[in-house]
Amino acid sequence: MILVLSDGVEAGSRAATILQRSYLIDRVMSLKEAKLAISGGKYVGVILNMESAGRERVAATVKELVAARSIPILVLTVHQDETDIVRIFHAGADECLPPTVPGVELLARTRAMVRRQAERPPVEADIVVGALRINPAARVATLDGCLLKLAGREFDLLLALARRPGHTFDRHDLQKVLWGAHNSGRANVNAYVSRLRRKLGEIAERPRFLHTVYGRGLKLQVSGVGQGGQLGRGGGQKGPFVASEFGEGNLQPRSPVGS
Repeated sequence: MILVLSDGVEAGSRAATILQRSYLIDRVMSLKEAKLAISGGKYVGVILNMESAGRERVAATVKELVAARSIPILVLTVHQDETDIVRIFHAGADECLPPTVPGVELLARTRAMVRRQAERPPVEADIVVGALRINPAARVATLDGCLLKLAGREFDLLLALARRPGHTFDRHDLQKVLWGAHNSGRANVNAYVSRLRRKLGEIAERPRFLHTVYGRGLKLQVSGVGQGGQLGRGGGQKGPFVASEFGEGNLQPRSPVGS
């Protein structure tokens, strides 16, 4: 379904008539109506037909629509000089055409715009674990609403843990997160975990998010949720990890039995 937002009945009618050959069409006459309509998620694209609007208003309208929801936008406007077109694209439009564009071209470009959107990988939603919020696409994390200043691998580590809250990652899992197939050593894993702990404002003995699972590894979860006696020194199978291994200070990791 396509939403047509127009600043004139006649202009909107032409675009709607052309597009209804291939799409179901809804028409609105105000930005407020358009923002409310696209928030429901049922539209695959917007045709913004603003023949009488000034160049600044066209770009501002595109920007507000993009802010309301990420959706393909094709703009029909009389402002077709290079500066105007660049401004409209920078605002977030996917296409910019004159209102007099032939109907067959308008339909073809709309189809192409919708097809490109369908082929794009979906944007991963924000991940929220307690007071921790992570935006994977922007590579931004906040805690209690405050921005966390994370280095690249610190963010990679936090993101991997947060994508599977409650799942225990062993040392091999963490090495793959940090270095892919490259093994950079046991001590370096400890260093990155310790740095991340400090930036989350916690220590190993009193974790808020990063919990050592005795004998197994590390997991992210909000303290007090579903721990079941498995964290710290309380339980779990013995193996290459001890409770202090992902902690602070100069404690040395214990080697796996039989290594």
